[in-house]
Amino acid sequence: MQLSSQPKGLFHLIAIQMWEFFSYYGMRSLLILFLTQKLLMSDDHAYALYGAYTSLVYVTPILGGYLADRYLGNYWSVIIGGSLMVAGHAVLSIPSHDNTMLYAALALIICGYGFFKTNSSCLLGELYKDHEDARESGFSISYIGGNVGSALAPIFCGYAASRWGWNVGFALAGIGMLIGLIIFSTGRKHFAHVQKANLPALRKKTAGFSHWQLIILGVIVCAAGLVFVLQDLLAGYILAVVLAFSALQMFRLYRKSSTEDRKKLNAIIYFMLFGMVFWAFDQQGGSSISLFIERNIDTDIFGYHIPTAFFQSVNPVAVIVGGIAVAWLWKVLAARQISVRTLTKLNMGLFLLTAGFSLITLSSKLAMVSGHTTFLWLFIGLFLIGIAELFIDPVALSAITRMNPQGATGTVAGIYMLMGGSVANYLAANIAELTSTGTQLTNTADLIASATQYHHVFQSILIVTVVVLVLGLLVNFKNRNEPEYD
Repeated sequence: MQLSSQPKGLFHLIAIQMWEFFSYYGMRSLLILFLTQKLLMSDDHAYALYGAYTSLVYVTPILGGYLADRYLGNYWSVIIGGSLMVAGHAVLSIPSHDNTMLYAALALIICGYGFFKTNSSCLLGELYKDHEDARESGFSISYIGGNVGSALAPIFCGYAASRWGWNVGFALAGIGMLIGLIIFSTGRKHFAHVQKANLPALRKKTAGFSHWQLIILGVIVCAAGLVFVLQDLLAGYILAVVLAFSALQMFRLYRKSSTEDRKKLNAIIYFMLFGMVFWAFDQQGGSSISLFIERNIDTDIFGYHIPTAFFQSVNPVAVIVGGIAVAWLWKVLAARQISVRTLTKLNMGLFLLTAGFSLITLSSKLAMVSGHTTFLWLFIGLFLIGIAELFIDPVALSAITRMNPQGATGTVAGIYMLMGGSVANYLAANIAELTSTGTQLTNTADLIASATQYHHVFQSILIVTVVVLVLGLLVNFKNRNEPEYD
């Protein structure tokens, strides 16, 4: 994994992705606890709002990808997205007893995520036009770098929130995003060869307004509308509309594609469905598993109480540790001209997810005895799930940017993020709601009932992962003689 073989812009992209991970996961590690402990929301309401937020941050990337393809280019989309996220975290850090401030902050972050998420990956893909051999390891390096931020975030933001208050924890997440944006901006010269903003298209007028003015107006209207969507928990309706729009976009691409491009799109659709299942279960870490730790896991060690938010760092630490080994492995295999199929890598990820939930299910089973149990098995389970991530998004997004069907990488990557992010998180919230107990957990009997409820849900997830893994192995075997698309 030699950095000398990587394009120079990689450092600046890693920097902004690392701090974006820091800001997102720092805030996310606090959110479900903030909603239930500070705002005193019920489990059902907290899960619903958490799911609305985490699903909507993956709805907007499809629109951001479209705007990048048509108007802005990936570089300026990343700048705009980072700026909106900084603004959102700034609003979230303002002390307020009015939930409208919370909804406004989340709305700005959602809009920023739309411009940032898939376009930063597409920008990374643009850097490898003349470095194709280093593409796979480059995406892995980027993913590792991003997870440095997500590993540190729950510790720093969690400590700041427990020591000085929730708003300080949220503010620290925003400061991280600002640092990343500044570092990224200093490396503009390394992105001189990437797709530029389409100035003629931006200046073109419709109904008397230039398109750049309409984009600004659209962002304002979108942010205002999202406040009401979050307040009234209408994310499901928005998701249905965007899914219909996305299906139409895929149909249009499919209709005008050659036979070869249609095969690529078929493969990408499989990636989307696979990613949706994987992330629906993986994202339990920030919701149901987080509250399971808070209520049923003994987090004291050597007389020190570990804040629940700290456990959000287990997953990214696993990504970093495992990612170094995986990136090295891909490089060694490439040097020996050994190619591992994309479908095989995805199945490796699902196997690790299954192993992780086996241990989390065991942990919940042990908690059913007295209401509490050690964090050892859960810790190892979260670690395995973290490693599993290395075989999902980095692999799928690398394949998508390499395939580039119809030159619509931004749009297709946005739809992938929609399925693996928005739909998956919406499903994840509904799965998490199944763990709600409706009790105050004031005695041992309540804790045992809570652990039992968590166990039933985690066990069901485990059964589904086993079934999907078997299906994935069958699909891989059936397509073993099909070529990989370059």
